[in-house]
Amino acid sequence: MKTKTSVVQRQMLLSDDELITRIKTGDEKACTILFARHERLLRFVLKRYLQDNQAIDEVVQDTFLRAFRNIAQFRGESKLSTWLSRIAISQALTYLRRRRNARWLPIDNYRSPQDAGEWYSDSDIERNDLRRQIQQIISNLSPKDATAIELFYLKEQSIEEIRQITGWTASNIKSRLSRTRQHLRETLAGSAMQTAYFS
Repeated sequence: MKTKTSVVQRQMLLSDDELITRIKTGDEKACTILFARHERLLRFVLKRYLQDNQAIDEVVQDTFLRAFRNIAQFRGESKLSTWLSRIAISQALTYLRRRRNARWLPIDNYRSPQDAGEWYSDSDIERNDLRRQIQQIISNLSPKDATAIELFYLKEQSIEEIRQITGWTASNIKSRLSRTRQHLRETLAGSAMQTAYFS
């Protein structure tokens, strides 16, 4: 038992490239580790497109199945997470074309300091109020605009990384970010903190 446990622990320390090499030889444990490592990111990406957890579960499974079947096509020219995210978006759009009932949901549920029973300074409360306003605005954006703004600001992905994830052109991404920033600035006009976020 200790031997099996130590083997699994060693495998979990392997890099993505090392796991991919093992997957190509038919190592199923490497598949499981890679799945666990990147599942959270894919769920984040898919929340921009899919309306319920069941749909997300289905597309996550489809994404990994498609990735593992085509792992030989991964040449390492981009991050594995970028490649997987691109597959996930493609699978999500395919799902939506089938179901035709897309509805975007916010990334998480806002919980105010008052609801939590916690003490915050005036600046903390203002920052949380601004966060809530921003989330409300983003919730009304199109899935693509929401994806662009969240990947850029929340996940701190570069324009090139967003391009690789989504398949959009760099100019298209910049246009989406510029348009959305302007919309946020106009909506948040009067807030003392808005320039710190979207100046």
